[in-house]
Formats: sequence, C-alpha cells, structure tokens
Amino acid sequence: MTCTKLLTAISRKKLIDNKRLLETDLKRQLNIPDVLGIGFGGSVGLAVYVLITYVARSVAGPAVVLSVLIAGTSAILSGFCFSEFSLRLPRAGSAYLYTYATIGELCGFMVGWSMILEHAIGVAIGAKAWSQYFGHITNNSIPRWMNTSLQWSDGINTDQSPDLIAVAVLIVCTITMLISTKLSTIINCILCILGGVVVFSIICVGFFHVKHDNWTGGDGFFQFGIQGILSGASILVFPFITVDTVANTAEEQRNPLRNFPVSFAIVIILTIISMTSVSAAVTLMTPANTFSETAGIAVIFESHHIQGARYVFSVGALLYLLAGTISLLLAIPRIMYSLSRDGLFPDCLGNLTSKGKIPVKALLLTICLSMVLVLCCKLTLLLSLLGTGTLLTFSVVSLCVLCLRYQQDCVGMIQEYEDPNEDDCITEFSYPSYINKQFCSDQDDVISFKNSTRMERPRGSTYKKMNSIVSMTSVGSESVLFPLHLNDVREPSATSWLISLLCIVIYLLSSVVVSLMVTFGLKYICNGSWWSIFLLLVILGTMAVSAFVLCKQPQNHSKLLYRTPGVPILPLFSLTLNIFLLTSLQSNALLRFSIWLLIGTIFYFCYGVRKSKERISDEQEVILYAVRERD
Repeated sequence: MTCTKLLTAISRKKLIDNKRLLETDLKRQLNIPDVLGIGFGGSVGLAVYVLITYVARSVAGPAVVLSVLIAGTSAILSGFCFSEFSLRLPRAGSAYLYTYATIGELCGFMVGWSMILEHAIGVAIGAKAWSQYFGHITNNSIPRWMNTSLQWSDGINTDQSPDLIAVAVLIVCTITMLISTKLSTIINCILCILGGVVVFSIICVGFFHVKHDNWTGGDGFFQFGIQGILSGASILVFPFITVDTVANTAEEQRNPLRNFPVSFAIVIILTIISMTSVSAAVTLMTPANTFSETAGIAVIFESHHIQGARYVFSVGALLYLLAGTISLLLAIPRIMYSLSRDGLFPDCLGNLTSKGKIPVKALLLTICLSMVLVLCCKLTLLLSLLGTGTLLTFSVVSLCVLCLRYQQDCVGMIQEYEDPNEDDCITEFSYPSYINKQFCSDQDDVISFKNSTRMERPRGSTYKKMNSIVSMTSVGSESVLFPLHLNDVREPSATSWLISLLCIVIYLLSSVVVSLMVTFGLKYICNGSWWSIFLLLVILGTMAVSAFVLCKQPQNHSKLLYRTPGVPILPLFSLTLNIFLLTSLQSNALLRFSIWLLIGTIFYFCYGVRKSKERISDEQEVILYAVRERD
C-alpha cells in the first residue's frame, strides 16, 4: 500500500446513511429511568466510595473539593458537545462514531480503542472495590484466607492472591446481562435508589462531625498545591464517562431523541452535587492523609465511633459499586459491536442473541479483559490509570463539534430538510421544521408529519434549505459573539473551511504548549523568568488571535434539534481545559496508555484498515465507475 493510499485510508470518513440512522438490530427497550440508572450507577458509586478518598489521600488533599469542581466543569462543557452529537448520530459507538464520521477512520478507531480500556479499568475498579468493602464487613477474614492459601505474587503492582470475590462479581454481572439488558437496567435502578439513600446519609451525618482544623491546620487546604488539584481533577473526571456510556445505549432507547439532553443534564448535575458534598463532608470530618486505602468511607465513619457505620456504609458501597460495575460493563460490548459493524473489529463480535439482541461474544471478550485487569493489577495501579481515555474522548468530541460547525457538509440528522417526492415527510432522519409543526410520534418514537404544507424545490436537487428560519436566528450564522448582519448570512466555503481548520490546529497546538508550560515550567513563571513569561504571553496571544479569526468564519446553517451553544468559544474552552487535565496526569499513566494506543495502532494497520466497510464501499464505487466508463 503506497503512502498516498495509506493516507487516504486512515483519513476516510464514515458515510452516514441518514435514511437508516434509526434502524437497528438491537432491541429498543430502555426508557428514561433505565438510562438514568445507567448514568448514576457508573458515576456516583465509584466516585463516592473509591475515587474521592483516593484523590484526597494521595493526590490533592482537602482541595479534592476544587478538583471535583474542575472535573465537573469539564463534564458540563463536554456534555453540551455530546448532546449535539447524540442527536445528530443516535447510534451505538458514541464518541467513536462521532470521530469516525467527522475526522477520520484512524482517529475514530483510536478513540474507540481507548474507550474500551477506560471502561474496562472502571469495571475492574468497581469489582475490586466491591471485594474490599465485602472483606471489611467480614473483618477481612476472606481476604486473609486468600492471601494465606492462594498466594501467588509479591509484586508491587499485583495482589498477593487472586481476587476471587471480584471475579465472582464480574461473573454475576455477566449472567445478569446475558439474561436481559432490560433486567440488568432494572436491577441497576433499584441499586441506585437504595445506594442513593446511603449517599445522602453520608452527606448528612458527615456535616454533623465537621472540624474546620482539617482544612486549616496541619499542611493546610492546598497540601499538594495547584498541580495536585489538577491531577486530582484529571482522575475525578472519570465518573463522568457515563455520558459516553449513556450515549452508547442510543440504539436500545425507545426515544433517544428526547431522552439524551434530559439524561445528560440530570446525571452530570446530580453527580457534581453528590461528589462535591461528599468530598467536603469527609475531608472536614477526618484529615485527608489518614484515609484508609481499603473501604475508605466506612473506615472514616467508624473512626468517629458512629454505631453501625461499618455495616450501613459498607452495604451502601456494595449496592452502588455493583450498579457501577453493571453500568460500565454495559458500554464496552456496544463499542465493540459498533467497531465490528464497521469492519474494524472481527465480524463475530457483532453477533447478537436471537431473543435479547445482546452482543454476546463482545460481552464475553469484555469480561475476559476485565478479569485480566482484576487478577493482574492492584487497585491503586488501576486508579492511577484513570482519566486518560475520558479526557481524550471529551477533547475529541469538542474538536468534532468545531469541525462540523465550519465544514460545508452536514453530518447526521438535521431539522430543516424534507423530501417533497415522498408521501410523507422523511421521518427517520429529518426533524420537523419550525414552520410545519403538524407532526406526531408513533409507537416506535419516529417523528412523522401529517398533512403538512410541502416546499417546492427544483428537480434533481436533494433538499431545500429553509433560509428564512436560518436568517432569523443568530445560531445559523457566525459565532454569537461576532454575528454577521442578518441580511448577510453566508455559507461555509472551501476557503473558509481551510482558514477555520488552520485556526483550530494553531489553537490546539498552542493549548498543548501552554498546558506543558504550566505543568512543567510553573516555577519559572512564578519566579518571574522573563523568557518564560514572554513565551507564555506569545502563546496566549496566538490562542486569542486564532480564536478571534475562527469566530469571524461563517458557520454551517443546518438547523439541528440541539446546537452546542457559544460555538466556537465553548468547545475551545472545553478543549483547552481537557488538555490541561491530560498533561496533569502522572507520567506512568500516560506511558501505559500510550502502550495501549500502540497496540491498537498495530491492530488497526494489520486488520482494520484492510477490512473496513468504508474501504470495501470505496472499491465497489470505483469498479462501478470503471464499468460505466467502459460502457
């Protein structure tokens, strides 16, 4: 394969067939309570019972509260971008599919590959933490027996004995999901409700035992400095990966077009409130450096001699951690299924069960990967690896929003087109216009028109744009910060897209440089080194100029059911914040993640690039064109 063909292959984009966007081989059976259960299960449980105590003890100290707020800000900004894409492309695969359709095949594959590892690490953490809290209830009798009878390693990053309890948790979760996806989500909802009561108790009881000296005395509130706060935020952003988890259920939701924005908003906001409240309560109760490495929340309340704390809060942890394991386990087979459907993974991973329409082989492979992590890695090692895949996904989705807004082409479902040749307006892939509001929703949650006035268009054209709508709204022109005159609404051109792309690339590179300077050269800036300050100002000026020029470029006028507000400023800020957090991660975490990406790159070039359905489609088009030319 020549370099030109290789470059073409890795940059080819997935062609979206809008007419089939809502068609699926999966079973549509999930409603809003199911989706919310998936969202809360994968976020609150791990955050409250594992991550907050870990970050407070080892990374940020009492300033973990600020880390939560920074991570929540990143999640809110990325949530806006996810909302737009989830309504553009309501399909399994989520961030992988968004990137594949917007940037290209290789980038999309790497996003999907990284999300598989990120979710698998989360599953392993949930199972191992469940094992620790269960051992705490039994006075560690079972872990001591396993360490004595089944000892197999004394390594720094591995447990002394195989964690059979965690393995049993994974097996139970797998059996539940194999029976029915709906059953697993119902169980998830029940666990989240019961676990939520215990989390509320943690907050209420915790604030009755406040000691302000735990924030002001000793090493103070900022025990690990600004770097510790950023590092803590880069880990605490992981619970918000459930935004991607929820998006991966698009093909199994009964009404994804209605559920997504509501689900994202509720999950993100309540998760931030829960994490902030719990982190403030526990760090005010007990000095952060004394938090236990195992069963942290339960031990904190036991140290205050609260009667029954060992059992109440440990049982609450078992409920919510089981919900978290099920939620995160749900996403990986859907990502593999989407990759398999596009030819980038083996076809067998796309096989579905006849009754429940569950990607069973992808689920079994997921369990194998999770078990390897459970058996081979200590919990502290797994915790140190968190955040990289989540931040990469958030960054890429923000970048995709920028790219789509300034491109000429429109990807996915839009709101302003209809086909006058059809008996009814196109239902599965067009939203109703603001002019013709006479529509209804059938039992399959597909929007359709009834007796609406049709728009005439020239023969041979694909659609007709409703410029009257676009010209009356600021979102249909350039950035809302620098709007054009209403009578001067312009479409993106090839030239404007090149300018926009150049601005985005310059801004992206500048953000990386600034992040590295703050992470590794902050002491020079604080000491007033003239060269570091001058370089920082130059780069910040470059970012400001590129953002300003990007604001002045015309945006795509396609009317969407939901548009990310404040483009390009909001996605740019989201991109910058996520890059800052990425560079704040531990170097060992970035190194191990890079090794995983290298393995994925090798797999892609050995298998995916040749088996891609887009490659096969391109070759068929070339053959058909050659036959027509010959005729």
